[in-house]
Amino acid sequence: MKPTQPAPLLIVIASYDANGNGINDYDPAHPELVTDKTSPIYGEQWALTKPEDCYETFFGENSYSMLNYYKEMTNNKFWFYPVHIDHPQKEGALEGILEITVPIPHPAAMRNLEGYDNRIAAQKAIATIVKACDPYVDFAKYDLNGDGIVTPDELAIIILNAGYDNASTKPDLAFSKVREENGPLPSHRYMVHGTSQPTDVTMRGDVKIVKISNVGELTSYGPMSIGTPAHELAHNLGAQDMYSRFTHPHERVPGWPIPANLSLMSRGNKMEGGSRPAYIDPYQRVYLGFSEEELAEEDGIYTLYSTRSGKYKVLKITTPDPKEYFYAEVRLKDGFESALTPGDSKGGVIFWHIDDDINDEWFLKAQCVSSNRPNGQHHDLGNAVHVRNMFPKVVGPDGEMIKYGPHFTLEREFCEDPFYYKSDDPETSLYDSSAFCGAASFSYSLNSFPADVPYTWKLTVEVLDEPGDEMRIKITRGATKA
Repeated sequence: MKPTQPAPLLIVIASYDANGNGINDYDPAHPELVTDKTSPIYGEQWALTKPEDCYETFFGENSYSMLNYYKEMTNNKFWFYPVHIDHPQKEGALEGILEITVPIPHPAAMRNLEGYDNRIAAQKAIATIVKACDPYVDFAKYDLNGDGIVTPDELAIIILNAGYDNASTKPDLAFSKVREENGPLPSHRYMVHGTSQPTDVTMRGDVKIVKISNVGELTSYGPMSIGTPAHELAHNLGAQDMYSRFTHPHERVPGWPIPANLSLMSRGNKMEGGSRPAYIDPYQRVYLGFSEEELAEEDGIYTLYSTRSGKYKVLKITTPDPKEYFYAEVRLKDGFESALTPGDSKGGVIFWHIDDDINDEWFLKAQCVSSNRPNGQHHDLGNAVHVRNMFPKVVGPDGEMIKYGPHFTLEREFCEDPFYYKSDDPETSLYDSSAFCGAASFSYSLNSFPADVPYTWKLTVEVLDEPGDEMRIKITRGATKA
């Protein structure tokens, strides 16, 4: 599914009343009762967040809200707005948000009970919470095509589970032997992992809810920020992870060149504690219909525009292999991307090498950039970012840079200035595809060369302007003399 218009969003703040008596039975004098499987309040965990705490975060029109994040990233093509609460829980209730209490243990506790595991516990909790929303929202009216299914582009739902979000919280080392039970507060020992999950819940009007997003209500920095929810909601719309998903520890490759800070679907959801997430990578912005492509089939000068200019497009630079091409885009450190990199760099042009032979096989499996071995061996990235200052330089006898090594030199950090732009330093303004190679094949410029194309073929791009909303580039393609 790909969104064609802005979508309503329901935020559900979920509390877990393990014994079903309607009272928060947590006793500070006996915190062990919430973790003792023989206790009637095992898994009891009530939300600390109120609707007033998160309305501006998600729906504020004059703030760094999730509504404005999607508006900015898509140039007003798509955003999430608060769904109308048809039957409010109380007078003066805010639109778009429900507080739901369910008579079950927190799923991170439930998974330890007989007959449950992580998957079954999560499914039960989500289905119970979604069904409990039925009295308050007339879900049937959001089945826009009448197929009996309310999809996330028709109505999106995200659950803020009582407690901390695992991916957004520093663990309490004194209580970390069970990863899902290491919350910073004794009353909030249970965490969830942020997920986009299928469900199968029939609501009034005989319509089904089939997919939701699921995160914790709290992070190490306070109430949930927009980064992780924006990532999970993008999944529901069809976006895929851009990190080494499903990779076993013994198969991880240090420095595997994932998009990292440069995509919401990689590590870009974590900028400034999630309050300033990065945009989705350009491949997926085009895939989801958030951005348009401009085709560069001829050499020459082209103009790129920043996102906030309102003219953003992704420039697609063709190669002799129709399944391989390059993307060029402007990324500036302003607006939601003000924390895109550490340091004082202003941004500039970013280049991406796209390989649709890889994407055709691995993108929808969320493995097009993974360092795992899906068929017993590594494959190159289908969505490979080519940045300055993060790959090791291979230099010649006089210290001149010849090419880059295949993997990042920095394992977790991101460099201050990965951009290309005009400056007094000529290295900042010239992109050369022959300096970059595939992470698995070690093939420079292209991952595969058509039979009549020499291995010396390359793309060079000169960036003609300093960082700004409008940046010109000069494209030259062809083979160099051997």
